Amino acid sequence: MNIFYRYCFFIILPLFICCKKEKTSKYTIAFSQCIGNDAWRQTMLEEMKRELSFYPDLEFIYLDAGGSNEKQIAQIQELMKSKVDLLIVSPNEADPLTPIVDSIFQKNIPVIVTDRKTSSGLYNAYVGADNIAIGRLAGKYIEHLLPEGGQIAIMKGLIGSSASKERLLGLQQILNNSKNLQLNLELSGDWKKETAYRQAKKHIEQLKTADIILAFNDQMGLGIHQALTEYGLKEKKIIGVDALAGNGNGLEQISQGNLYASMLYPTGGTEAIRIAMAILEHKPYVRDNILGTLVIDRENAALLDLQSKKIQEQQIDIDKRQTLIVEQLKTYKDQRTTLNILVVSLVLSVIFGGVAIIVLKSNWEKNKHLELQNTEIRSQQQRIIEMNQQIKDVAEAKSLFFTNVSHEFKTPLTLILAPLEILSKEKNISKEGVEQIIRIRRNAKKMQTLVTNLIDIHRQDEIKPKLQISAIFLDEFVRQILANFKPLAQQNHIALSFKNTTQIERIWIDEYLMEQALSNILSNAFKYTKKHGRIEVLVEENTFGDFFYLRIIDNGMGISPSDIDHVFEPFYKGSQADGSGIGLSYVKQIVELHHGQVTVSSKEGVGSSFTFRLPTDATHLGDLQLNAESTSSETLPSQEVDNYENSTIDQTVKFNSSHVPTILIIDDHQDIRLFLGTILGKRYNLQFSKNLAEAQTTLKSEHPDLIISDIMLPDGSGLDLLKQLKNGTTSSVPVLLLSALDTTETKIEGLQLMADAYLTKPFEVDHLLAVVENLIESRKQLKEHYSSVIVRPTNSLNNANSLTQQDQRFLQHLDILIEERLSDPKLTVEEIAESLHISRVQLYRKAKNLLNCSINEYVLQRRLQKSKHLILEGLTINEIADRVGFSSATYFTAAFKKQFGLTPSAFKKDVLKH
Repeated sequence: MNIFYRYCFFIILPLFICCKKEKTSKYTIAFSQCIGNDAWRQTMLEEMKRELSFYPDLEFIYLDAGGSNEKQIAQIQELMKSKVDLLIVSPNEADPLTPIVDSIFQKNIPVIVTDRKTSSGLYNAYVGADNIAIGRLAGKYIEHLLPEGGQIAIMKGLIGSSASKERLLGLQQILNNSKNLQLNLELSGDWKKETAYRQAKKHIEQLKTADIILAFNDQMGLGIHQALTEYGLKEKKIIGVDALAGNGNGLEQISQGNLYASMLYPTGGTEAIRIAMAILEHKPYVRDNILGTLVIDRENAALLDLQSKKIQEQQIDIDKRQTLIVEQLKTYKDQRTTLNILVVSLVLSVIFGGVAIIVLKSNWEKNKHLELQNTEIRSQQQRIIEMNQQIKDVAEAKSLFFTNVSHEFKTPLTLILAPLEILSKEKNISKEGVEQIIRIRRNAKKMQTLVTNLIDIHRQDEIKPKLQISAIFLDEFVRQILANFKPLAQQNHIALSFKNTTQIERIWIDEYLMEQALSNILSNAFKYTKKHGRIEVLVEENTFGDFFYLRIIDNGMGISPSDIDHVFEPFYKGSQADGSGIGLSYVKQIVELHHGQVTVSSKEGVGSSFTFRLPTDATHLGDLQLNAESTSSETLPSQEVDNYENSTIDQTVKFNSSHVPTILIIDDHQDIRLFLGTILGKRYNLQFSKNLAEAQTTLKSEHPDLIISDIMLPDGSGLDLLKQLKNGTTSSVPVLLLSALDTTETKIEGLQLMADAYLTKPFEVDHLLAVVENLIESRKQLKEHYSSVIVRPTNSLNNANSLTQQDQRFLQHLDILIEERLSDPKLTVEEIAESLHISRVQLYRKAKNLLNCSINEYVLQRRLQKSKHLILEGLTINEIADRVGFSSATYFTAAFKKQFGLTPSAFKKDVLKH
């Protein structure tokens, strides 16, 4: 029997272990609120419950004191009799609740104070907005609305409330500094709409004289609006505080125009629960959590209201899913309990009947297997969620990185591969070859810098940079860095500008390190500046001339006040940042190595300004650094540098001969213009433009045979210029687009706008020369085939051998104008004179002097000359008459016979015979 009992014991013992319920670790959090019937505090409670949905094992106790300090103290005392792990308190007034909160804190029970602080400061954490800052923000916003000054009326909250006192203090700080704003009325509305309505009715005459009315919460503002509306004064500007979402709250009332604006006063419910969990789980947390604020008006109220509704919808979905999970867990537990009971029954049957041992073992193993499967499924689900987020983050980072960097490789590659192509065909390196070598060397260094940026950034905090000082031209240094960001600026339609107000030419810096620092700041500026924004780079000098300031200013989203004091700290990631938190720390390290300083000023929603303060000379570096630089840094021979600098002076015209075609080159990159001038200047006359405005000015007075244009120009797009060319008097000029943009969409857009060719950078020199030659030659042959230009004998021109360049340009413009209007029978001398910007008398004199005939005669001769080509192409008489601007076929036939002595039909037969 003893053996039998032992046998039963060892069988039943695992079953009792299996049936034992797992003990779950629970926390109890109590929330004592002074009053919970207003919309703001209800929103706080909703935010807490929304965050609590992520902690299903957490017990939450909520008590509402109904606005009574005594009741709230009594409720807290009752809570302490039960087991509470943490207390969250929202006091109505600071002093009455200070003793009870202090006693709880001294019992080592964690306490979080929200909205309003206690007097002693004995608590673990505080969550709430800075009411003084809200008052100052309201004052600044009123200054903005009343630049000429005016009268202000305010509706305060509960007398003795710390929030009301602090908001009034912040407002008065602004009003004390303003000479034109005056506070003419102070009322108290006890935070209630009804009280504010009664107070407003009593003081309606004083409210009439106020330019702006500030209520310390939105509900009191709505009470004032109701009173004013009854007296026909609903247009008064009323500013509130809270900006809550939901029906009848601030955001909706701003959208409807009942409130002019509101200062966002965040509730902090979510933050309070998160900090509570951090305290209970012994994780690091911040003691004073000051929530940010901003102005909400009709421009952003609708968007915030929409976002709030979206969050509520998502929360409803989360609650549904949470309920479903709880139901599933309950079902699972019920099934497990049932299974355990069944197993125990089977075991008992085996013990007393001795027949069910195998069944018992089978069911026990199945149960264990189900638990393992369930655990594994939950683990896999969590891993899939985490992996999905990681893949998304990596994909976005890679996409952004390669988008920003890809275009930056193309211009340096062009300036490396193309000169190499030339040098490979040179037998002896000439002076021009030396210039190409210098250009290759400089752009190779730029490529080296770009590749260096791909190195893992976490190594930067392990390696302290070592300065390699050299004298750098300030303007050229900044412009080269800005050129790297120009594709990104064009893509996002961001205005990028540079202005130097100093006389400084050279500065002593480590060019590579300082380029990294400036590029880092510019990269952040582009990251946080929206499309159609603005980024400015300014260089200014201090009063004594021993330091200069390099400022990078943007109108992006700005930096929050809670983050701005920490942006240069290593690994600090603010609320808006998505990087590693190393870049700005590295920038500060580089600037301080140069004996300089870097500072930042910012305002959320307005933009940021980073300032480098650097010495203007090299005296601060010392002999050791300068000597190390002179021996270790790689520099070009002085003669080569001088030759290169002289060769890169931008020229606007490169003229060879009046007998060769003229090409207009439009590109803002100086090296590209110089290089194209080198390879094309031997065969063609060249004209250069750095931007869209210069090109348009040149085309008003010149008529080139070919235009080569970049797409991304500093003041516009090459595609816009192409559209103007093809729709104006220059439609016959061929256009070659030469761009770093290698996308199919850009190519298709260029060709749809009638571009004659499209080449991408980097390009092969022989390919470019072949395309240029083909475009010019094909347009020349087309012109010879269809042109109506009259071959003028030398004796037909007065002083033919002494025509000035101005006369030649006049005849060229006259021929182009007539050619474009040749099919217009209504073309008059007055229209021709107006298009050439001269009077009719001047046109008549020039025509008699240069052509020995009148303008009408000259136009007639050109029309008849072109008709000869059209006759040979097989067009009918009616078609030809319409093409060359005759009102009828009969008139054309008569004029043709008078000019050539043959009818058009006879002329065609005569030509075909030969």
